[in-house]
Amino acid sequence: MDSNGNDSGDDSADSNGDDGTEAPRATPHLLVVGATGALLPAVRTATARGATVTALARNATALRDLERGTGGAARPLARDFEAPGLREALSRAARHRPFTGALLYCPLATPATVRTLTEAVPAGRPVVLLLTSAHAAPEGEEGDAGRWDPALLPSGTRPAPGCRLLVLGWRTRPEGSRWHTAEEISEAALRVLDAAPPGDAVLGRVRPWSTRPSA
Repeated sequence: MDSNGNDSGDDSADSNGDDGTEAPRATPHLLVVGATGALLPAVRTATARGATVTALARNATALRDLERGTGGAARPLARDFEAPGLREALSRAARHRPFTGALLYCPLATPATVRTLTEAVPAGRPVVLLLTSAHAAPEGEEGDAGRWDPALLPSGTRPAPGCRLLVLGWRTRPEGSRWHTAEEISEAALRVLDAAPPGDAVLGRVRPWSTRPSA
């Protein structure tokens, strides 16, 4: 599986034609939520690699700019994901070309909305859900000791079996800690999307909690 959502193994899209030539691979179609913010570089990278991206965000103006900047490869879906009709809007976006994967950064979304976004992608295709560092907050002083792993998250954190989790930590420097840039977040998200075998990941560090940036 590459960062465009393609399977790395052979399938019908890769089989040879009747004349013995290799049939062209179908164009990947990614759903990206947070497409004008933290995952903007991911949209640009994926479209540069030949993918079509349905870019979901609230800012219609920014989405139109993104559409122009990618030569139409990023298709804007301007809406509040908590507004009614999300499932129908996603179904229309994937009507002629099902989603082959998704990157979801929607920290303010309700669990029901996250499930709806996840379910828009056919089973077996990669979905990466980005989580803020708050999900790794320790419980008491003892909880801040040692290494933290996404396996410690409550079972309900994963909206669907097979969904991959990327917990966004921070970077520490001699002059103090900082949050990751959109470029760093996007690179990590695409790396988790590509990973084989699939798995969860932490970007940066989430321990010790005392080093977490304050702003």
